[in-house]
Amino acid sequence: MKARRIIGIAIAVLALAAGASQVWFFLRYPYFRRYAAMNGVSLRQARKAWGHPSDISEVAMGLAVEASLENWDAVEALAAEDRKSELGTYYYNLSNAVKGQLPDRLLDYYQPFERGLFLPVGEKTQPFVIACAGDVWWTLGYMPLAERDAMLGMLFSPAHTGSRYLRRLAETNLVKGDYEAASKYLGMLLNSRADRKWAQERFPDAWNPEYRRRIEDMRALMPQFDMVHGMDQAQLVLRMLLTANSSNRMALDYLLCNDLLTKDIDAFVADYNPSLTDSHLYDEAMLIFLAAKGGVNRENLEHYHIPAGTLERFNRFVLIYKQDGGAMKNLTEEFGKSYWYYFYFAQRNEKQ
Repeated sequence: MKARRIIGIAIAVLALAAGASQVWFFLRYPYFRRYAAMNGVSLRQARKAWGHPSDISEVAMGLAVEASLENWDAVEALAAEDRKSELGTYYYNLSNAVKGQLPDRLLDYYQPFERGLFLPVGEKTQPFVIACAGDVWWTLGYMPLAERDAMLGMLFSPAHTGSRYLRRLAETNLVKGDYEAASKYLGMLLNSRADRKWAQERFPDAWNPEYRRRIEDMRALMPQFDMVHGMDQAQLVLRMLLTANSSNRMALDYLLCNDLLTKDIDAFVADYNPSLTDSHLYDEAMLIFLAAKGGVNRENLEHYHIPAGTLERFNRFVLIYKQDGGAMKNLTEEFGKSYWYYFYFAQRNEKQ
């Protein structure tokens, strides 16, 4: 009798410990749990697919979760915890672009050249990265790549399904006007209690005026024609978007920032129109071009709307740069977040 009581107590203690462990897990790694749910898998399957969660993976999955829900303030807050990965930079840039702040805040953060704007998609790319790569194309308004990356993400997901991908596939097809395909994905989401209300509201006959306007706004961003292009031709796609809708400010800023992060000043000058967008970043880049061409004069400064204070800072940068023989040591504190500093001192690592 006594032995049975001891065994019973031991079992109860183990059950409490297991329960406490689960509670601790949910509290410490809530995004791991939510990302698993978005992929339609249990926590056990999630651990098998992605390994035991860590503080690093928790931030990465948090970025993916909040971006898919378009909670951009939460994305920005999570990116502030990262600061060292391409994924963190990608979502930092995307959240700023949505708010119209991409160029102004670009160099406040770690930038791994153009890989901070567009995540690579190829045969060696990790499935988790592929699943995130389409978020920028959806936001920019280019449905073919947004749909491609959602399909690839679903293909490589542990259960080959998940609301994260089905929602994106439904909405890309709604924007394209392919209601038959959209209804297929929405019908699949109706089977999920967590997604049923979302899906019901996306059937065209259930649209409220706000959602209808959103779909119409997204359609206005789409190119009227498409062409065959490689996976790494982001500039071509961005120019297609701008040809379709020159008021796509986000596409323009992504194109210009891509030019600048790759240090292609000639391409930047060809793409830049000071009447369509402005930023201190663009002013700084233009001064590099004008100085190289001997064009720093009143006419050009007025045409490109470059403030006198920016020119004064540029002249000071050049003076210190020459005095120190091109060394960065006396420039970092004052100019570390300027484009001049990035242009002269940023270097690719072997992975880039």
